[in-house]
Amino acid sequence: MASTTYYKKLLSIAGKKILPAFFLMLTLILINGCSRIAQKDFSEGYINYAIEFEDSVAVSIFDANMRPDRMVIKFKDNNTINKVEGLSGAFSFAFIQNKKDNKAYTLIKLLNKKLFYQEAIKSNSYPFAYRKMPEFIITKTTDYIEYLGYNCCVAKAIFTDSTKAPFDIYYTNEISIPNPNSNTPFHQIEGVMLKFSTVLFDQRMDVWATTIKSSKISSDEFIITPDYEEIGDDVLNELIELIK
Repeated sequence: MASTTYYKKLLSIAGKKILPAFFLMLTLILINGCSRIAQKDFSEGYINYAIEFEDSVAVSIFDANMRPDRMVIKFKDNNTINKVEGLSGAFSFAFIQNKKDNKAYTLIKLLNKKLFYQEAIKSNSYPFAYRKMPEFIITKTTDYIEYLGYNCCVAKAIFTDSTKAPFDIYYTNEISIPNPNSNTPFHQIEGVMLKFSTVLFDQRMDVWATTIKSSKISSDEFIITPDYEEIGDDVLNELIELIK
């Protein structure tokens, strides 16, 4: 297994401030619900999302020209993969949830180095990447809105840190995915999230769906290929500290 010094050199070559975008990506988890809306027969496909950063705070995480502005979620057979890329694919980050194996996988590509971290999906416990997310309180409302042709419920979210602005969440059950992410900070939201906001490392980010498609997805999307090297949480923690 490569040393931490090796990973540090990779990060120095490629740019030190990309990984937080991956944690943003991990907040875009699909959750089933909004029971008063009839469910559609749509359980395989993808959703493209746009990302916008709030510039009213100091940019300390990554340079503006290195910020990703979109990501994609693919889903099939109750499996999901969330992926974001930076610098024309030199960096890529993916999060796979395999419900059949009850496993969550974090995939990180740094130039020609491919790494993955795996952990069991546990009830009442968040995967690694969620554990440092800021706390917020969600309040469901009776409001409804049509968004990209989908009927959505509306919820309100307020961060426990009062300096951070509240945000709305639009979510729908017109995508048939059986609750793949009950163990996320959005566990109260019973639907596929199409619009919301979050704060990571003091950086406010607004996220909204731009394209939703029913499409055939290859099962290979949810497989860890042999060219990925497994790492433990100690190395993952060190990588995160190096990038901060």
